[in-house]
Amino acid sequence: MSIIDNLVSHHGVLRQLFNKSMNDPQVFQEFMRHLVVHHTLEEKYFYDILQTVPEAEHEALEAVNEHHIIELIIKDAEGFPNEHEHFPVKIEGLGEYTTHHLDEEEADIFPMSQSVIPPEDLETLGKLFTEAKDNALNVKVPEVPGAIANRAAKYDKAPKAKVASTATSTAMGLGIGGLKT
Repeated sequence: MSIIDNLVSHHGVLRQLFNKSMNDPQVFQEFMRHLVVHHTLEEKYFYDILQTVPEAEHEALEAVNEHHIIELIIKDAEGFPNEHEHFPVKIEGLGEYTTHHLDEEEADIFPMSQSVIPPEDLETLGKLFTEAKDNALNVKVPEVPGAIANRAAKYDKAPKAKVASTATSTAMGLGIGGLKT
């Protein structure tokens, strides 16, 4: 399956997770995890290649910039209490921006890329994307035991540099930190 087919398929998963998270904020964490993995690998196995094609470079750079905006929204949502009455607005905002981005990719960027990237390359990239995505999403990071977390919370009162977000920390632990590897 080509990378385009694999990306569109995972877009369906992202849309489902977003829709479920509107009714279940616990699903929101999974939505964000999938989103970080998706964008990180999409950049590595699709946009990094597309940027090398002069007639596609602008569109690729614009899409990558949208990934960075989505990551900023994720970081904002991660620091917001799930039980807060306005938390659903965070879910909705991230989902709407993400859905717009996915729609734009499917309508404009993916069809254009099929005319500038050879089919055999699209197939190879699709295999690499799927293998990396499956490996990344199957990694489960154990939770810190309650007693240790409670002790750490006592020391967390002093102002200090913010630790990387859960989604970003997970991605970094997988060797896919930030959006570039």
